[in-house]
Amino acid sequence: MVFLQKKSDLLSEYKKWLTKAQLHTGTKIQILRSDNGGEYVSNAFKALHDENGTTHQTTVPDTPQQNGVAERLNRVLVEMARTMMRHNDVDLDLWAGTIKTAVYIKNRVTSRALPVGKTPFELWTGNKPNVSHMRVFGSTCWVVLHKSHIGGKFGDKAAKGVFLGYPDGRKAYKVILDDGKVVKARRVVFAETNVSEVAEAAEELPEDEVVEVQTGLRSASDGEDVDADNDDKDYKQDNGSDKFADDNQGLSG
Repeated sequence: MVFLQKKSDLLSEYKKWLTKAQLHTGTKIQILRSDNGGEYVSNAFKALHDENGTTHQTTVPDTPQQNGVAERLNRVLVEMARTMMRHNDVDLDLWAGTIKTAVYIKNRVTSRALPVGKTPFELWTGNKPNVSHMRVFGSTCWVVLHKSHIGGKFGDKAAKGVFLGYPDGRKAYKVILDDGKVVKARRVVFAETNVSEVAEAAEELPEDEVVEVQTGLRSASDGEDVDADNDDKDYKQDNGSDKFADDNQGLSG
């Protein structure tokens, strides 16, 4: 799922999605249905449709029901996000990240619109989703610190925060710390775990397992997320049962 900074970004993002969708499904996108927004009916968009042989269908003005599936899904995601934020008293400024987490969840549950027992993730990837890593949105958690970030022998071994979701394509969790920094870290202890285990977890971590957390605790600037998993080569999709999916490829995104 991608949030656009401005409408003019739509074409480039659609091209990325189109390439990924056709690669994953092995089929051409035959029909695109949208409203009559200028970003959808530009000459550049028309040229792209002609190039790919795509039929572009537009709705009649003021009749969003003609694109009912997309409209209903948007409403479901907004309601999910609203409920998640209110239930855990999460700051409303974090609505975008909350909706991305809602998409992540929805792609991993069944619905009446799908074959029995199937999820969007499975239909898209061919693999059943692994949900063992999933945690309660908005729950209190602690990011285990690398020893270089611990202030002396008696310093804190973990930074307290709130769990926000799952970064795209990374084995990690997104957490907003109490000081306002947003980090992506792999080694996180959640509130359902005994708090005393935070110190034990820090003691047990081998050096090479906390690189992501170390890089992730740099200062954030201008409200941007800090990438705690900066070294992409460290992310290996070992097998389908132990990977976090990139929800830019999910059906609900």
